[in-house]
Formats: sequence, structure tokens, C-alpha cells
Amino acid sequence: MFPKELKTKEQIKEAIISVVVFFDLFDYPLSDYEIWKYLDKGADFLELKEVLNGLSELENKNGFFFLKGREEILVSRRKRHNYSQRKIKIARRFAAIFKILPWVKLIILSNSMGQFNLRDGSDIDFFIITSPRRIWLTRFFCAGLAALLNSRPKSGNKRDKICLSFYITSDNLNLDSLKLPSYDPYFFFWLRSFILLYNKDNIYERFLAENKLLSLTNESTFDYNSQNKKQARFFDYLEIFIKKFQLLIMSPVLKKAINNSVGVVVNDNILKFYLLDRRLEYAEKYGNKFEQIFKKNN
Repeated sequence: MFPKELKTKEQIKEAIISVVVFFDLFDYPLSDYEIWKYLDKGADFLELKEVLNGLSELENKNGFFFLKGREEILVSRRKRHNYSQRKIKIARRFAAIFKILPWVKLIILSNSMGQFNLRDGSDIDFFIITSPRRIWLTRFFCAGLAALLNSRPKSGNKRDKICLSFYITSDNLNLDSLKLPSYDPYFFFWLRSFILLYNKDNIYERFLAENKLLSLTNESTFDYNSQNKKQARFFDYLEIFIKKFQLLIMSPVLKKAINNSVGVVVNDNILKFYLLDRRLEYAEKYGNKFEQIFKKNN
């Protein structure tokens, strides 16, 4: 989304405002370090601070930057930080249980759009990476356990519930195919707002590298084929059975949306179940707001 290197002050200015405008959609003011991080550190930090402090489009209070006239979002950030602390404790408890499954390689708290930016009434979104050929089994056990513990979100009751709607396999780590075909700012910032809960076999580092967020010099690998072949064959059959069972009991609405919606993707490498995918809406709001700010200054 941004150049790898922001060479001029005008480039840095535009990039800073781009970041602040996006997070304004989620009522989230940012520190100077957070802005620098979301720019993928594409500018010298001291130079970024110099440009940042001279921007007339932004205000700064208590170490946080926000669009002019939006001081009230400081209160939102403070409240949501407290809500997030509670939710992260819950998430860690479930991650400690889910990681017992040998096929779970990575557990991430996602969709927070900024660290510690979870609403009080929201559920807790997990993004899970599994072993190859074990994605359906992993979903079955994780979702089933959450249901047994009465911790799955329901209509009118999502507060602190565990949303298990996104899985990928460790041999399919690049997510470029899930981007919107045109412009997808949400995807860009979503990738950079993860909270890591569990990481096995350096999958997180490999995931970041596959999505161009990290350069790996010493990549470890997991040799899936080194497992006992008889055991692997048994679980292969079980995976097929569990897949058919889950598709059979899946709601008609979800079945209809399978691979016909940007939010619902179902295959043996990706399970993504977001009936309400608002990325197009966010992209439009983001573009309009950004254009509005720059028109005022021209």
C-alpha cells in the first residue's frame, strides 16, 4: 500500500494522514510509534516525528494523534483498552486449550483494527493456522469445544464469545488471493494488527514472510510426511468424514455464500466464514475521507 521507502516529506505526510484516516474509521487515535509501525517503518522515525508534529490536519493530545475535531476518540481508546485486556485473558485461556491439538500451529487474535481496540459487546475473533490436511478436523474440535463451553457467539449474545471463522493451512500461508480485486485498505491494516497467542514451528515468522512482512534468513520447516504413515492415513480418512459432516450440517445461508462471497471461502486450505464482510464499505469510506482532507488543503 505504501512505498518501501518514503523518501520525501510530502510522501511521509500523505502516508501519515492515510494511516490516521483509516484508524479514524474505528475511533482509534494513534501514537507516533504506531503510525511508524503501520507504515512498515518505511521512513526514519525521527524524520517521521518531525513531519507528524507539523501537520495542520492532525491534533495531538496525551501522546496520540487524530484528525482535527475528533478528540472524543481518546475516550473510546481508553475504554476499549480495558475491554481488550479482559478479552485477551479469555482468548489466552482458549488458546491454551486449542494448542493441545497437534494440528494447531498458530493462534492469533484478529480483527481488532489496532492493538487493544475491542468493543465491550464484541466477540473475540480467532485466526488459526493448521497442519496440511487437518483444517476440517481442527475446526470441528475447536468450534465443538467452544460450543460445549457455551462460548460461541449467537444473535444478540456476542460479548466475550469466541468467533472461530477463519482457518488456513500451513502450506498455504500467502493470503493475496483473499484481497479485494480493486482496493483493500482493510486487508493491509488487518495483517498488521494481529495479537499473537500461540506459535509453533515458527509458523508466525513464515506467515509474515509469505505475506511480505518479514524477511527470513533461517526458516525452520515442519515435515508433515515424517509422521507415522498409518496414523496419518487414519486421520486423512477422518478429515474427509468430518468435512462431509460439517458441510452437511452447515446452515443454508452459509452454504449459499460458499465461494460466492468475498467473505466466505471454503476449500481444503482456507475456511473463512464472514457472512458480513464490510471491506468494500470501509474502502469507500476511507477513500472519501482521505480525498476530502486533501481537497481542503488544495
